[in-house]
Amino acid sequence: MAPSLPSPEVRAAITEKLSELIAALEAHPAWIPPNPHRGLFHVWDFVSRSRYIMTELDHIRDGQPVQHPEQIPQQKSGRTGPDVAAACFSDVCGRSVMVNEMVSNPRMLTMMGLPQVEYGSGIVAKAQAVVDAIGQGH
Repeated sequence: MAPSLPSPEVRAAITEKLSELIAALEAHPAWIPPNPHRGLFHVWDFVSRSRYIMTELDHIRDGQPVQHPEQIPQQKSGRTGPDVAAACFSDVCGRSVMVNEMVSNPRMLTMMGLPQVEYGSGIVAKAQAVVDAIGQGH
């Protein structure tokens, strides 16, 4: 069976949870613009890109142009269609699991060459909520 996208309702719930995680990251005490903590910024960028991909899944599926194709790895080749959209969604799922691991175990940032930061229970809970929302769609 070919991979497919979850329902629009499930995708909206995942996108909402990603938005809540972004807001929690931006509320972290080390988020001090214009130079937030590098580890915090890396995770924020990763989550923000995941949310952006979620907002473009319908366009990718339907062969319509996306606003920032350079932000979506599968779009660099210009491919579109249901299978490409499903691959993009699968990428978001993997990215979300990785973020959940990074905020639950900040030593992972060190393994990636980034400084550690203590995320706190609020961000950890928001990251887990994203993974839980994805799990409800499968």
